[in-house]
Amino acid sequence: MTIDVPDAPATTTYDLAAWPDGSRHALDGLLRERSVEPVWQGTTLLVAERERHVTADLVAYLNGSAAPGVTATGWSAPARPRDPAPAWYPNPEDDATWRWWDGHRWTAFTEPAPPRYRPWFPPRDRAAGNEGEVGLRGGAWLALAGFVVGEAVSIGVVLAALALGESERSVFLLVLSALGLWSSLTIACVIAVRRYGTGSLRDLGLAWPRWSDLGTGVVTSIVARFAGMACAIALITVLPDESYTRGTSLLDQSDPSVAAMIVLGLIVVVGAPFFEELFFRGLVQGALQPRVGARVAVLLQAIAFGAVHYQVGMSLGVFLITFTVVGVSGLLFGVLRWHTHHLGAGMFAHAAFNVVAVVVTFASL
Repeated sequence: MTIDVPDAPATTTYDLAAWPDGSRHALDGLLRERSVEPVWQGTTLLVAERERHVTADLVAYLNGSAAPGVTATGWSAPARPRDPAPAWYPNPEDDATWRWWDGHRWTAFTEPAPPRYRPWFPPRDRAAGNEGEVGLRGGAWLALAGFVVGEAVSIGVVLAALALGESERSVFLLVLSALGLWSSLTIACVIAVRRYGTGSLRDLGLAWPRWSDLGTGVVTSIVARFAGMACAIALITVLPDESYTRGTSLLDQSDPSVAAMIVLGLIVVVGAPFFEELFFRGLVQGALQPRVGARVAVLLQAIAFGAVHYQVGMSLGVFLITFTVVGVSGLLFGVLRWHTHHLGAGMFAHAAFNVVAVVVTFASL
């Protein structure tokens, strides 16, 4: 319900009198982390109508509700909402510091309030890398299962198609491989947010992109491309006798059809950035971060991201170069996800990174 106030933006109110102080302080900190300015009138929270969806998800998260979107004026939370996840939150006794909540009670550990915007690279300290994070309460093993099953399904459908006589350079084979991988990864994401989150893919950082994400993503893709090239050149000098030609579906055709080029472009520039960012930077990094800290989570998801780009028939040299180049880009995309709190900039960076590969491929035909 909105309140009509002359010359003032519409607001939505939440009656949180039944919540303990710790939960209200946690909600306040999480809202401010997402650039929402809460207004408190005692235990009643008022937020601008345009921030209603963000607030509803956070209220549902702390309330332990499986369905976000509770936004009715006068709505009263149950007497015992779920305790906030262990993390640093604004100190209820000191506005200049943050205090560690162990999942059940406030501890004696405090630190200076973090800057409003994160630095670009995750800190070494595990706890400091998790401040203000809202996402999954678990799911690391589910992410691993999704990765293994996705790889197995992708390779399995390719081998089955080849055994049935399908050409290794066919569009159909490429589509099968991509769909087998992406469907498994997406299923893992959906199961994870339903079991360990609010049930929304927004738990993984999926949100409408901003215009600033486009510029940030393009710049990051350029840095990733040059860093990857440097690593590839270094590997070639170490493995000079390896064959670096690759015989994958459409890339060796001297005169590919227009349909094949369109399919390849859609898969590489549209499908891959969406599904792979959602899984690797959303689920894998998000599930690992509470366990191992932001820095290690970014590194581990980059390793998995490089490994998943193995294709049937790759030589050792080709795989090592592919793994390194893709892994370096995944590392930068992971840092981007950590810095921005969402996947939009990483999806743009991933798409721009892949556009270069598509253009070079088509230009060389």
